[in-house]
Amino acid sequence: MTRSKKLFPLFIFIFAALACVVPGLPAPGADTAAETSNAMLTLSVTDTFTPTLPPTLTRTFTPTLIYPTSRFPSATPTEFVPTQTGTPQTSTPSPVPSDTPIPAPVTIRVTSPTHCRSGPGKVFDIVGSLLVGMKAVVIGRDPTNQYYYIENPYVYTDYCWVWGQYAEFEGDPLALPALTPPPTPTATFTPIPTLDFKVKAGGFQTCSGSFWVNIEITNNSKYVFESVHVLVYDKDRNVTRVLAANDFSAAIGCDGLTVSDRVSNGALALISTARFNYNFKGDTMQVQVTVCTKDKQEGICTMKEITLVR
Repeated sequence: MTRSKKLFPLFIFIFAALACVVPGLPAPGADTAAETSNAMLTLSVTDTFTPTLPPTLTRTFTPTLIYPTSRFPSATPTEFVPTQTGTPQTSTPSPVPSDTPIPAPVTIRVTSPTHCRSGPGKVFDIVGSLLVGMKAVVIGRDPTNQYYYIENPYVYTDYCWVWGQYAEFEGDPLALPALTPPPTPTATFTPIPTLDFKVKAGGFQTCSGSFWVNIEITNNSKYVFESVHVLVYDKDRNVTRVLAANDFSAAIGCDGLTVSDRVSNGALALISTARFNYNFKGDTMQVQVTVCTKDKQEGICTMKEITLVR
């Protein structure tokens, strides 16, 4: 065998080996094997060389509950103790509750209309009235417990004094404080004019079982008399008769009646007393005669008295 024939098989072996090593150069007749080998190679590479990604770090979120502060204080608020800084200040102590109960207000009403005055007494001006059905709060009383200081139901003044004669209370008026009343006002004296006249007996009269006395009235004043009031008192029998009239009339027995509408200055009028149903002969009769410058015993009035003995 020649040298070239000996080297030929060696070249074939090397070529086949190179075909297996160099990619892209398949060996002859080895397509199926190559596919199988490639599949195995692929599978092997996949199983062996697939890189394993590092584990992903999963953040675990644990929610924290946040409770908002309420706008309103809780049932048991925490006491705030301030920190004292700087110069300490003297704290004002809290008032200690008293065990003494506060008395209920005292109210007043009246059973008859009553004036309310600027002070406790009739010498003070009238600044209001407390009428039946009204109520007022009582602030205090005078030291005599006769007048009470109340809220004025009217707008003249804020407060006034009402007489307690017709008062009824809700509450204890004696528990009210005794107030110092205002000073008594100085009264301005205004002289009241008097009427000058004379009276005297005008004769005993009787008619049909009735008995009376006529009285003469003489006007000596500058005023005109418009009305009259006559009271006759039988002192022995304790019997009284009263007459009031807006004229001056007199009966003369059973004969008739004289009437004067008024009594002018310097004039004389005759007036009969009220009648008795018994003969008062021998009894002591006290007679009071009051004349006035207006009807219904109003205006300027003056009284005079005489005693009659039969």
